[in-house]
Formats: sequence, structure tokens, C-alpha cells
Amino acid sequence: MYQEMTFPLRQKRHRLMRVGIAACIAALSGEACVSVRTSHGYILERGETALSAREGIDTKESIIAKYGEPSMRSTFDDNAWYYLANRDEARAFFRPEITQQQVVAFRFDDAGVVQAVEELDLSNSVKLSLISDTTPSRGKELGFWEQLLGNVGRLPAAGAGGPGPGGGPGP
Repeated sequence: MYQEMTFPLRQKRHRLMRVGIAACIAALSGEACVSVRTSHGYILERGETALSAREGIDTKESIIAKYGEPSMRSTFDDNAWYYLANRDEARAFFRPEITQQQVVAFRFDDAGVVQAVEELDLSNSVKLSLISDTTPSRGKELGFWEQLLGNVGRLPAAGAGGPGPGGGPGP
């Protein structure tokens, strides 16, 4: 009679455990599908709607005072400054995808006065595919064991008249 009473309790306990495990799996799998949004680059301050400058009036110093150092300066021409900002979104384990991008380019004359302000967005961008190949180099390509054991037997014995301290001639 004792065994007959404990069997329904075991079934009920197993059923509750299965329901609990299923609820945990559902909660964790739902959490994995949440998208993560991140912002990079120059972020507008409260009250700012866009980066702007008055052509012919603003200078490099006034732009730095307003917006801080640029995100990027032109490699070949120090008179072109870029303020970059983008927002990307990633879902679960997938790679992030850029959803918004803004580039503001300030161009200066030789005196450091703003000559042009250009705004670019995601539609102006070009997607580049980076190549992950490596450049071959001359020489022998060593395997794991050759690297590990390559110098065994090449080192001079202690006191055998090998190089002294500092790599100079011995005593």
C-alpha cells in the first residue's frame, strides 16, 4: 500500500520537473533572440540635431571647441577632417549589421578656415570585403615539433668555450 501511494507522487514530481525544465529552456532561448544595438563614433549631445559649421567663418579651432577631436583625419591632406557615427544591430550569434551611418566631412583651406561641409550616410558607403589570406614569406615553414625541438643539440655545452656573457667571445 505504501508503494501505491508514492508512485503517483513520483509521477507528479517528474511532471513538475519537466514543466520547470521546459520553462527554463523557453526563457533562455527567448533571451538569445534579443537584438543588441550599439552606437560607435561621434554621438550628438543633447539638443544637437547635426554637426554644422559656417563656411568661411569657422576655423579648425572653433570646430575642435564645438565637437572635439575628429574621428579621423585625411592621410594625405590635414585639411580634411571626418566625424564618424554609426549604429549597428546584432541578433543572437549573428554578425552585427550597420543600420545607420553618418559621416560629416569638414574641409579647410590652408589658413584653417572651413571651406566646405559634406554629409554622407549609409547610402553613400561602399561595402569592402577584406581578404584574410596571408602573404607568403621566404624561408622554411616549420611544423610544431620542428619549432619545439629545433634547437636541441645546437646550444654549446656549459664551459665549452662558447660565447661569454652578452654574446661576446668567451674567456
